[in-house]
Formats: sequence, C-alpha cells, structure tokens
Amino acid sequence: MRCNKGSLLRSIRSNIKYYVTGNVGILLLTWFLYAIGNAVTSPYFSIYLKMLGANAVDIGLTYSVSVVAQLMTIIPGGYLTDTMGRRLSIIIGTWLITITTYLMVIAPSWQLLAVFYALSMAAGFYQPALLAILIDSLPPEKYASGILVTSVLPQIPWLVLPPIGGLLINKYGLLGIRFAYLFSAAISTIVSIIRHFTIKETLNNKSRSISLRELLRSYYSLGNMTHLPSDLLIMYLTTLIMYIAVMPINTLLPIYVVYRLGLSTVYWGYLVSASYAAYILLGILLLFYVDKYRGKLLITGIIINTVGSAIGLLENTYSTIGYMLLLQVGAQLIMTAIQSELGNRINIDRRGYGMSLLITFQLIGQTIGSYVAGELYRLNTESLFLIPLVLSLGLMVINLGRAHRTVNE
Repeated sequence: MRCNKGSLLRSIRSNIKYYVTGNVGILLLTWFLYAIGNAVTSPYFSIYLKMLGANAVDIGLTYSVSVVAQLMTIIPGGYLTDTMGRRLSIIIGTWLITITTYLMVIAPSWQLLAVFYALSMAAGFYQPALLAILIDSLPPEKYASGILVTSVLPQIPWLVLPPIGGLLINKYGLLGIRFAYLFSAAISTIVSIIRHFTIKETLNNKSRSISLRELLRSYYSLGNMTHLPSDLLIMYLTTLIMYIAVMPINTLLPIYVVYRLGLSTVYWGYLVSASYAAYILLGILLLFYVDKYRGKLLITGIIINTVGSAIGLLENTYSTIGYMLLLQVGAQLIMTAIQSELGNRINIDRRGYGMSLLITFQLIGQTIGSYVAGELYRLNTESLFLIPLVLSLGLMVINLGRAHRTVNE
C-alpha cells in the first residue's frame, strides 16, 4: 500500500508540471479568473434579459443571433490563428471581450444588451487559438488529461460564487445584476493584462502576412469537410448534435427553475454551485484515467448525457440537479475525446483550421439549439429534457455503429 501511495504521489507530481507551467499554466490561471466573473453573471443572463423586458422567444433568439455573430468570426479566426499566430489572436480577442463586458453593464434595454452580448460573442474569434496553443503546449500522451484539467479546475469558483449573483439581484434588483457585470468586467481586465504580457507563441513557422483575399476565402472552409476521413466527419457531426442537445440547459433552465419550479434566484445559485461541486469532484477523479481510457470517453459521455436527460423528465428540484450535473460531465467527456483526437490527427500548422471547424459546428449547434429550445419551451416545459434525450440516443446509435464498423474492418 505504501508503495502504491508513493507511486501515485510521484505520478501526480510529474503530471502537475505540464499543467501549471508555461502557456498551459497561464491558460489555467486566466480561465480560473474568468470563471470568478462568469460565476456571478452567466447563471443570470437570461434573467437579466427578462428583467429588461425580454420573453422566452426573445431570450432564445438572443442566444441564437449571438452564436451566429461568433460563427461569422470564428471561421476566419482559424485562418488568423495559423497566419499571424496564436499569441496575437488571443491578446486582441481578450481585450475586445473586456470592452464588450463593460458595455453590458450599462445596457439600457434588452435589445441593446443582446447587441452587446452578440459583439462579445463575435470577439471570441480567437477560440481556435486558445485550443491550438493548449494542444501545442502539451505532450501528445497528455492531451486528454491536459484538456480535462484546464476545463474542470477553472470551474472551482462556481462552487461558491453563483449565489452571490442571486443575492445581488434579490437585494438590488436590476442594479444588482449590473454590479455583478461590472465586477466581471474588472476581472476580464486583469485577464487581458496577464495574457498580454505572459502568453508565448507556439507556432514554429514565422507569422505570415494576412491576406484579405485569403481571409474571405476561409469562409469556404466548410466545403473542405467532404475531403475529411469519415471518422473525423462523425466527430464533427457528434459535436454539432451534442451542442444542440445541451443548449436548453444554458438558455432556459434558469427560467424554468425560477418561474416554473418557483425557486428564488439565490436558490438557483445554490443549485448551480452544487452541480459544479459534483462536476469538479468527478473531473478530478477522472483526471488520472482519461489518458489511459481515452478511446472510451466518447461513448461514456453520450451514455451519461442520455441518463441525465431521462432523469430531468421527473421535473423536480432533485432531478434538475441530476440533469445539470450529468449533462455537464457527459458533454465534457465527449469534447475531451474529440479535442484529443483532433490534436493527434492535425498537424501544428493546420491546427487553427481544425479547431475552427470544431468550434464552427459547436456554434451551429448552439444556434439551432437555442432557437428550438425557445420555441418548444413555449409549448411544453418537458422539451428542456426531451431534446437532449432524443439527440443523445441518436448519438449513441451513430457512434456505436461507427465502433462496430471499425472492429469489422
């Protein structure tokens, strides 16, 4: 037993250096800081819109339009990542998000809040650069654990901070949520400064000059999808369907909990914290096994999403917690599996392009999922759980079929 404990501690110490130093450590720190600001604002964005006069359809459309705005910039974002480099893309995008967050503090109407949110989403064009620089900075055998640790550990602020946003709303109403967004904007400023002075470039090729013609041609990148291997196509398709499935939890679940179940915004904050506590604990436990069992992460995540959606159909407080937790865990395992595989299959000089395609399908899924969730929620609140259940079952059939074909080949 003593030997096993010693081996485990040595393994932990040898792994930590990959996650807390260099670019990976900077991303871990700045994503942690971002989570501090997001934890007091994101759970209440739908409520912020509603307080300014938006209805369920308006909220769904806000998310859809905002995702379309990011979609318009994420495609050339992959081109910029592979031309002017990861570092400059990250610095410009981070500062733009900081500016738009300040604008969201002072939005006088839900329409302008929606515009500012869309601009913030469009400023996320540098997301391929973040994923590319993360993969670039990890050894291949640590892709899965590196992706998981930088996804899970930065969520620790969600354990305690979401109720603070609810308390501010309960005490100060609309002014309270503006305070929360001002705090988030200040955090974003700190993140921008840290990234500006510490991020190191990983693209080995000397940065090329940006061509407007090539930038515009990047919009045709989706046409190249037909030339990809079938297994990669299935991964992109899986990403699309999964994001359609999980959007109801991001858009209308706060409305469901506060206005359908009748819980306070503070209680909603506690629910978010509880689900993230379990999510982080499971993530830490999985960290020691994901690299070894990377090939099984995808189907495991799909099964977890399916079970979580079925539990949500019970429509009570406890089933809602289970729904939130299981969809978070399942979605994270699916994306860890897909991002790891892309990191293995795509060369460093084309990694920005590959990651931009991945995010493109994420955004298309979010666009479809947000709109469908808003429309169906008007008809039946059970759609929050039926949408992910049906789509997760479809993903299970697709990927089990792919696994069966692979075994027979």
